[in-house]
Amino acid sequence: MSAPFSTPLEALARRLLDDVRRKAGIRHDRPLERKLTRILAAMPLAVLESWVEQIEAAAPDSPDWLSLIENLTIHETYFFRDQPHHENLRRHVLPRLIADRRDARALRLWSAGCASGEEAYGLAILALEALADAGAARRTGEGIVTEWTLDVLGTDLSRIAVRQARNACYGDEGMGAFRDLPAAYADWFVPLAGEAESWRRVRDDARRIVRFERRNLMDSAPPETGFDLVSCRNVMIYFDDDSRDRALRQLIGAVAPNGGWLTLGATDRLPEGAPFERHRGERAVAFRRKPGGEGAL
Repeated sequence: MSAPFSTPLEALARRLLDDVRRKAGIRHDRPLERKLTRILAAMPLAVLESWVEQIEAAAPDSPDWLSLIENLTIHETYFFRDQPHHENLRRHVLPRLIADRRDARALRLWSAGCASGEEAYGLAILALEALADAGAARRTGEGIVTEWTLDVLGTDLSRIAVRQARNACYGDEGMGAFRDLPAAYADWFVPLAGEAESWRRVRDDARRIVRFERRNLMDSAPPETGFDLVSCRNVMIYFDDDSRDRALRQLIGAVAPNGGWLTLGATDRLPEGAPFERHRGERAVAFRRKPGGEGAL
């Protein structure tokens, strides 16, 4: 409901934010309202009223609606953000998965809300390193070679973020993608020559196992199911309670019933009755699907 004494512009901004919450799950807060009001102030009010009606009627995958979302959201992350979480994946979660999947020799991973791809490529790098640690892959001068099949899916709501992720090139200046990169992973990124010398590209052996799609966590179903590991971090902090529940149902539904894993952000919690066991590492938490835990929430 609109606050009393709001201007017509503020009222229209709140209408759009309600639409954003319904379609993308992003909750309404004052900073977001101020940002949207600044964007809308450039349009004449008569034109703006018609445009708001058009946006409200648009589907969540329409170009106009996606353009609005891309102006409102910040796709900001960096490689190996939250190092204890990534160390827990490499040293504990992935080795258990590799042992469990040794007969099939295949791993499928999903990075949901991956922004411009750092999380998805990070998963690929960790999986290859963990395979090498387990003796299931070889480190060579041309990268890590393995007979295992690895498939990493990265998804994000933003078309721009997905396009950047597919390019696999990242800047190294200021608060760039490598701001907290552990030295052990520096060789996974190849400097670009010429004018883009401050940029680096993800190494080919990681790039070739990662694919990207534009997906919405408010969709009724996940993009695929049967993932050995689903990771969704620093995304649901922007959701209200109902949207968080919808997203969790999608994430949980994507995890393989035969011992698949789920990792979430530090402040995220699974709903009561979720069919998972909690595994605590050093300053990190992961959830493993219980045997027979196939029921949907």
